[in-house]
Amino acid sequence: MKEITNEEYELFQKLVKIWFHTQPEKSGSFFICGEGGEHDEHGLPDIILVCPHMGDNTTAIYRKEKVGRSGQ
Repeated sequence: MKEITNEEYELFQKLVKIWFHTQPEKSGSFFICGEGGEHDEHGLPDIILVCPHMGDNTTAIYRKEKVGRSGQ
């Protein structure tokens, strides 16, 4: 079996996470299923709707809060 570097493994982990959330019908993962409200200067909506997994009839609503600059 071929060995990989720590850097390659970290990239692999990121790609797995991306796949996990872009293929909810295969992974059973949560996913963003809608948006609402106004969009800010970055294009982010005031509200996002999150479905816990494909086929579930439940939706969670998350509202954006302005918390200042990143890292504070």
